[in-house]
Amino acid sequence: MLITTSRYRLNKIKNMRINRFNKIVSLLSLVMLFTSCASSYKTMYIEVAKPTEHLLDNDIVSLTLMNRAMTDEFKEFPADSLQMYFYRQGFNVNAAVLDSSAADTTIKVAAELLFESGRYDVVIPEERNIPHPSNYQYVPKPLDWDYVSEICERYNTDALLVMERYINVLMTNFIQVPFSDLYEATIDSKYDAIFRIYDPRKREIVKQIMISDTIFWNEAEYSQKKLFVEKMVPVKQAINQTGIQVALELESKLAPQWQTESRGYFALKDADEALIQNGITENNWQAIYKHWEQLLNANKSPGKRSKIQYNLAVASEIMGDIDHAAEWATKSYRTQYRKQTEDYLYQLKKRKKLLSQFEQFSAE
Repeated sequence: MLITTSRYRLNKIKNMRINRFNKIVSLLSLVMLFTSCASSYKTMYIEVAKPTEHLLDNDIVSLTLMNRAMTDEFKEFPADSLQMYFYRQGFNVNAAVLDSSAADTTIKVAAELLFESGRYDVVIPEERNIPHPSNYQYVPKPLDWDYVSEICERYNTDALLVMERYINVLMTNFIQVPFSDLYEATIDSKYDAIFRIYDPRKREIVKQIMISDTIFWNEAEYSQKKLFVEKMVPVKQAINQTGIQVALELESKLAPQWQTESRGYFALKDADEALIQNGITENNWQAIYKHWEQLLNANKSPGKRSKIQYNLAVASEIMGDIDHAAEWATKSYRTQYRKQTEDYLYQLKKRKKLLSQFEQFSAE
């Protein structure tokens, strides 16, 4: 993160930003290579991007994040004072805890997560709190479009993401278990947050996302002191973790999610395995592809050619050319049948279907 006097800027070079998103949409991320020296087929585990319900159109690649949820009712509660309040209530409390640091944590963590997803460039202004005109329970009217345009122009972003409401209700309970010396404490943290994403070019709220759920903690101990000092999460930590949970759920809706899949290639006696291993480590699949292409031209055996064609299909997919991958896999299948090739053609079919789902997010 680059910190300036005017804002937090999570920035990527402009052309790299676009290239990185294209990479996420079109291909995979290599995770690890598992192999046996005695095996002729080596397996790689990769991550494949999947679109989500609220993924934004491709013309929105940068966001300014701001907080409009904090009314005058929000306070910065010191951890010790907050904990003491709950103790004095016998740790039996049911109340909205409007903590400004927890709400701000949501914005900051959401920015980090959205940036790390590779999908968005993110700006968090130092002055990121927009006055909330009403009670914390109410969602304010949409922002004025001139204001939205001004913010996006100032920070050179495509859209404005605003947290419009943030409510955190804590329900705590402390009991001595009947007919026992055991003490039990629980914290149920219910959260309710609403986000809007404003597109200044369309003058349209392109997404309104509601996030609502409960997370909880439960601990038991024979010593009251040990229960609260060593086991039960402090109240301040619970509300901050609630803010982090809201950010995690927001990122899961806005950024592509990843699933692990396996791919593999045939190890050949006349192949330069050191070159292949280095290429995988350095993500230099162009060098691997060229090497396998040279081997294909030098071999006439149908069995060996089929393996090399299969390898070229895998390299093509990892480089982002799914159609070329399908062509090579089909050639391999026709040259000599293998179960791996048949399975891989089915995987490519699923990948093409998955990639087609991203097309609905293409800018018109």
